[in-house]
Amino acid sequence: MAATDHSRSEAAKQRRQDQLQRWLGSETDQTGSESREISSGSGTRRAKVRFAQGAVFMAACSAGDREEVAALLRQGADINHANVDGLTALHQACIDENAEMVQFLVENGSDVNRGDNEGWTPLHAAASCGFIQIAKYLIEHSAHVGAVNSEGELPLDVATEDAMERLLKAEIKKQGIDVDTARKEEERIMLRDAMAVLAGDGTLTPHPNTKATALHVAAAKGYIEVLKVLLQCRVDVDCSDTDGWTPLHAAAHWGQEEVCSLLVDNMCDMGAVNNVVRARRTSFPSAVQSVIGALACAITDHCGCPCRDKHL
Repeated sequence: MAATDHSRSEAAKQRRQDQLQRWLGSETDQTGSESREISSGSGTRRAKVRFAQGAVFMAACSAGDREEVAALLRQGADINHANVDGLTALHQACIDENAEMVQFLVENGSDVNRGDNEGWTPLHAAASCGFIQIAKYLIEHSAHVGAVNSEGELPLDVATEDAMERLLKAEIKKQGIDVDTARKEEERIMLRDAMAVLAGDGTLTPHPNTKATALHVAAAKGYIEVLKVLLQCRVDVDCSDTDGWTPLHAAAHWGQEEVCSLLVDNMCDMGAVNNVVRARRTSFPSAVQSVIGALACAITDHCGCPCRDKHL
């Protein structure tokens, strides 16, 4: 069991490190970044390579350089800055099991409940890696043990060690959290917000990094009631995220047949193409294969062509 936990921890570390390194490389040439000065024999000159302040801050945190991190914060760096995967410096410190950096960031205002693009909070990260002391510290500093990620998982659900499970179960009991209710919290909040928009009292804002909308989320997760209200709000049924995925892409990918039918009934573009180039179009997951059949039926209903008994 210990060997398995260690392997999972190392895999999580490597995955997050790869994400960070990939992002650092992608940020260096973007406009609006800060130039770094370098010294040469003829004096100081401006470096050609430019680094965004967020990238520099994340790198300093990952390196455990608290003096540099403190200096960057004094210069206005955002302690809750997130990379393209939604990871903050606190997420990274938890993955790295850097308890000192975790404490430093929390004491300086880092959001302990900030989720990444997949809804993982720092507590999810610590629980998954089995770092119980970091998990205890986060809980002591208001980390929500009832927070759910995009898969509807609590930190307890991703815990890999018995001691971590005992800690989280005890805290859940102490706080009187109903785990079933917690897992449905996102859907409840989304329905409330959608109803507010329908009543003219709210707005819908795409995710700042992925540009995914509430319709994408509802489609992917099969939140039927949320989807129906959003469609009543006359949202763009063909809105796309940064990868070119429409809500129909999301519903098909996650096997949400009823959602697919609803989107087709609302005249979504069934021919929309995303930005991902697929070398072999036949390699669909089994869940998507079943949706293809549902879409074929939907197409028949809308176009009246004799294709019901044909296979795509």
